[in-house]
Amino acid sequence: MVQGETMPIPPIYFIRHGETDWNAEMRYQGQRDIPLNIKGEGQARRNGAKLAEILPNPQGTDLYCSPMTRTRQTFALMMQEAGWTDTPWANSVVFEDKLIEFSFGDWEGWTLEEIKEREPTQYWAREEDKWATKMPNGESYQMLAERIGSWFYKLDKPTVVVAHGGVLRIVRYFLEKVPEQDAPLLKTPQDKIYFWSGDEARWI
Repeated sequence: MVQGETMPIPPIYFIRHGETDWNAEMRYQGQRDIPLNIKGEGQARRNGAKLAEILPNPQGTDLYCSPMTRTRQTFALMMQEAGWTDTPWANSVVFEDKLIEFSFGDWEGWTLEEIKEREPTQYWAREEDKWATKMPNGESYQMLAERIGSWFYKLDKPTVVVAHGGVLRIVRYFLEKVPEQDAPLLKTPQDKIYFWSGDEARWI
């Protein structure tokens, strides 16, 4: 399945993990397992409270979470704030490996300025085509779309997802029919829920 499929997509509630110290330092995080910081914990709680408002009865809704530490922490705090900890629904969560963050390969742990200084050729090559250019020993967004698509196009129920910024960009690419070169630039705030109603998207 690729972007442009016409099958209906059920409602999606997408929560990006809260902030980490590497997010705050503008370091490429990727598949490094960095925990939430204090601000990130607050964002997770905020999103849990808001989710309980807009989804008062989650029964019948599928629940997915990336298995990484920062998403597991976000999930736990979200469930606690929503009052759903230890409910049968919360215990139905699927920790899905396909939702692990985009791999930045050798650049993980580096800031944008460090990449430009240390590997300018590779940096500018990627700037020319962020969709198809693979980072050294990492992924391209095109590769990420293939990985996420194999999960996304099997969704058949309203779904809550706790995952990452790169994953959210691809979900938005699929849902909003965003051009490939624009998808890597999409915003992915950590203090809001991305809600797809089945027909349109909005931030909550």
